[in-house]
Amino acid sequence: MIFNTHFALAEEYDLCQPQIDEYQNNGHILLRNVIPESEIAELRTAVLRTHEALKDEEEDFQKAFRITQNLWEINDTVRAHVLSKRYAGIAAKLLGCRDVRIYHDLTFFKEGLGKGKPTPWHQDGHYWPLDTDGCITLWVPLIDCPVDMGPMSFVSGSHLNKNAEHLPISEESDEYIRNLVEKENLSVAPAQHMNAGDATFHSCWTYHAAASNTTDRTRIAFAIAYYDADAKVPIEPPTNERRAANLARWFPGAVPGGPAATEKNPAVLFPHD
Repeated sequence: MIFNTHFALAEEYDLCQPQIDEYQNNGHILLRNVIPESEIAELRTAVLRTHEALKDEEEDFQKAFRITQNLWEINDTVRAHVLSKRYAGIAAKLLGCRDVRIYHDLTFFKEGLGKGKPTPWHQDGHYWPLDTDGCITLWVPLIDCPVDMGPMSFVSGSHLNKNAEHLPISEESDEYIRNLVEKENLSVAPAQHMNAGDATFHSCWTYHAAASNTTDRTRIAFAIAYYDADAKVPIEPPTNERRAANLARWFPGAVPGGPAATEKNPAVLFPHD
């Protein structure tokens, strides 16, 4: 199969050491102009069309957002972005690893006019079935995303613990983390305005949430989840149903204690490893 060439996606992002330090200290960072401006419109169109093609598989998380997953497997434009060395290079540098693999991609659509409810505070690590803390998610709005559209807030430094690991995203996780923030006087980094193409990167262990979308437009966001390319599948069986389901879905044929590397999890920077 021949894919369109996206030269801008091969250009290295100018990431400096203070930004790497910021991510490693806080567990999250907002970077501007991650997706080149020349690529945004085409990616937005591809994401919208592919999301619609996957409509039968759409999941609605408590009216907070709607998702479809692994768009890269069926759309060439999305594939070019998911396998972009530009984005993967950022992820690998922030994690401090030689390369990253693809866990999966996701859409995050939050309806406007308050129909898109607040996203509860949670830790993504509840869902990740890997034996590594080297997990990171790129989250990017494909339209300009003011604060009242529901970009994410983070608790800085929360990636250094797994206190909410036992809780799926829910009212319970929200209450639990809010109580931790108040009791331990944790630092909350509030949501910031994001232009289309700006991106946040956050650890799977960083507490995060998003407010309701009170604008008159749907928030159109896309995410790519990466992990350290040398990660393994845990020897012990998954500790909850969602991890078990994700292990079966995203790592078909992987064995306990073996590499977390299947045809669904290509390495990006050194794809022939």
